[in-house]
Amino acid sequence: MPRFRPLPVLTVFTLASLVLLVTLGGWQMQRMAWKSDLITAYEARGAAVSFREAICSPAEGVFSPPVTGPVPLTGQTLRLYTLRDTAGWMRLALMRAPACAAGEPVRYLLVEVAFEDWATGERTPVQNWRVETPPTAGLFTPGNDPDTNAWYSHDAETMATALGVDPTALLDVWARADNGMPLSLSQTPPAKHLGYALTWYGLALALIGVYLALHASRGRLRLSKPSQGGDKDKKAE
Repeated sequence: MPRFRPLPVLTVFTLASLVLLVTLGGWQMQRMAWKSDLITAYEARGAAVSFREAICSPAEGVFSPPVTGPVPLTGQTLRLYTLRDTAGWMRLALMRAPACAAGEPVRYLLVEVAFEDWATGERTPVQNWRVETPPTAGLFTPGNDPDTNAWYSHDAETMATALGVDPTALLDVWARADNGMPLSLSQTPPAKHLGYALTWYGLALALIGVYLALHASRGRLRLSKPSQGGDKDKKAE
């Protein structure tokens, strides 16, 4: 019969580490499924629509269809920091949103009009968009600095004020550049998350192997009882 006498402290540490590693592996599997769903949604967006269609008849999915059309801009532009192939600024301007019904109040849409490379200052104009909800600020996102026109997170009220419009007139969606599949999906596809998950699960298996090997080397793990002769030999020694 197997005999196992676990080391208490090592066992507690190993169990806690196993829970962490398996949890991380499961999280990566969830990320893989989530990314797969997002890619499917992006590829099923449908044909290009006008700004009016995108605003007045919003798509049910995560991504709106491609949006094309003239962009009648008003006022100055804001600089919102972003990462693409390189670091830079999204240049955001106001566009008077097309009316969805007669007599409705004037509303404005925040539109990305160009990407400005941080290093060179070169601007690339935007010709295609998608309408979506702006991202929220992360835990480590720097604060905005309206005085220097340096923005690091979307702040509808302060941005509207900086652009000289009533914050209540600004739509809760924006139009950002649609230059193909988002980098978060193309640079880290589902297959990468599967690889990460297998790595965490592999570390969990390796930890179990080390744990068992350590106990076996100290005589705390035996698959069978020692023979009587073996015990006598040890006593003689």
